Amino acid sequence: MRTGSSRPLCRPTLAFVAIFTVVALVGLAGCADSSPVAAPTSTLPQPQPSGHPTDAATDVDIPEYETDLDLTPEEEEAVDGALVAFVGYFRTVNEAYSGEFASAKKFPDFASGDALDSINGDVEVIKNGSYEFSGTVTPKKIKIDQVVADDGAAVPNNVTLQFCFDLSQWSLLPQDESPEPSESDLITMEHIIHKSSDGWRVNEQTLRERKC
Repeated sequence: MRTGSSRPLCRPTLAFVAIFTVVALVGLAGCADSSPVAAPTSTLPQPQPSGHPTDAATDVDIPEYETDLDLTPEEEEAVDGALVAFVGYFRTVNEAYSGEFASAKKFPDFASGDALDSINGDVEVIKNGSYEFSGTVTPKKIKIDQVVADDGAAVPNNVTLQFCFDLSQWSLLPQDESPEPSESDLITMEHIIHKSSDGWRVNEQTLRERKC
């Protein structure tokens, strides 16, 4: 098993309406689910300035990861680029969910597609006061599962990764509701990070399984 670059992940914070909804529907029981959800947030190293395409050449520390893949140099470069977007995504989501709502303007620098729609929706319900967030979310055990080229791309332009987080460390609930106790607190999230002409962006996020 190969291990990627190692950097500390510090002072995490954040949570998500869609995750809570999906977990409630499955009754916090062990099962797989492929519903798109908003991704948990961790305060990671500072991303590049807004407006610049996400790319491995930027001055962003790459978080530690593992993979069973025998990555080629081109695939390693793709993973680094994808993780730069991963870091920037979590940084801006963390800022916005914590009440710095102007940071949501930077979401398109690091997210696209369903992922962008999801985090914009979550910020809206936090901003209008219908939902309240408390606690912190810390992504752990980042694993690179797939690095592929599609859409006629000459180099890899899709990276799939999974990571783990602990539901007991956060809640995002409608006002005046309390979290329900759970039998198990660990969830696996999957991100598909895609590279277009604008750079790397978190494009899809899915709750993959109950335990990790």
